[in-house]
Amino acid sequence: MTNQLPERSLTLVVLESTICLVLTICSLVGNTMLCLAVYRNPRLRSTTNLYIIALSVGDLMCAVLEMPLTFWTLVVGKWVFGDGVCQLHGFVDVFSTYCPPATMGLTAFNRYIRIVKTNHYRQIFSPWRSKFWLFGVWFSLAGYLLIARVTNWQRYDFVVGFAACSVEHYTENRKLIHYCFVVSLYFGVSFLVAIFSYYNVFQAIRKHHLQVAPRLYSTSLATTSATQTLRISIQEIRISKSIAVVMAGFTLCWIPMWSLSLTNRFSSSPVPRIIPLLVTFFIFFSSSINPFIYAATNNGFRQEFRRMVFCFKRKARVATARMRAGTIVENINVNHEAENPEDEKNVNVTYLAIVRASASASATVRSSAKYGQKPLYENADHAR
Repeated sequence: MTNQLPERSLTLVVLESTICLVLTICSLVGNTMLCLAVYRNPRLRSTTNLYIIALSVGDLMCAVLEMPLTFWTLVVGKWVFGDGVCQLHGFVDVFSTYCPPATMGLTAFNRYIRIVKTNHYRQIFSPWRSKFWLFGVWFSLAGYLLIARVTNWQRYDFVVGFAACSVEHYTENRKLIHYCFVVSLYFGVSFLVAIFSYYNVFQAIRKHHLQVAPRLYSTSLATTSATQTLRISIQEIRISKSIAVVMAGFTLCWIPMWSLSLTNRFSSSPVPRIIPLLVTFFIFFSSSINPFIYAATNNGFRQEFRRMVFCFKRKARVATARMRAGTIVENINVNHEAENPEDEKNVNVTYLAIVRASASASATVRSSAKYGQKPLYENADHAR
């Protein structure tokens, strides 16, 4: 196994490392905020969002266990983490390559049942069955990869072109069997299911707009139940369109990625180093853009992201104010010169009390202004 990357110029090292670092930070921050949004807001814990969170968890696993190691490899120019870490890194690399398309196919099928076959939705995608389908997709892939590694059907080695550890095959026949099985099932079938599902979903949405919505909007005597039904339909349509945008982003990343990957794996002649490295960057890019797509297209996630950002800013302002108050008291204590230690102690307590009293007075003034009352000191001045 060759652990050394080819000789590169300083400019190329900086460029590759910077791209990888930016993608790592975006994926870590975005997917962490996505998981926190669902944790903080119970309204986001729907069946469809279960698959979105599954995608986010998979991307977060890639951002924690794979991206930083690839970044450091690009910086130092070689793999320095040993064979044990390489086995884990290779497993995560292969899992994060094959699992997202299958999860997206399952998400698209969920939208198809919800929009087109609404009467069967609670039977097929009940809360328990939704988790079962997700469990089946994830653990079937993980089980296959683990069994193939334990039985020595394939191994994980450092691949210089990818700047990462990935699957390596002992024979060409095993490589062909592996790609025929994995690519056809976890990418090909999933991609066809997604196309079929969203074709029918958008046909149903178009029919909804042409027939149902105008009739409901045109009458002023619509019942409450009809209005609620309309709201549910609009909400489901928005969710479907949001996931369609995510799938479009996946398609833009994964079709070039798979084309380059298969070219690199089966090409009889050596390929330029940029081709396998682009495969790695496409995988990282797809893990980074999903949270931003959700924030741009899903109002629930966008509002929760805004609350978290404003909450962080508020906490930062409070911490800064406390630090400034502490600095003022500290400066007073240091600059004041007392004749004896007992006087200095009293002065320190007095100044601290003044600082606290001023804070309480500010709160009183704000509270009085809120209810249209004059502050106490204004009343006192008026009395004098």
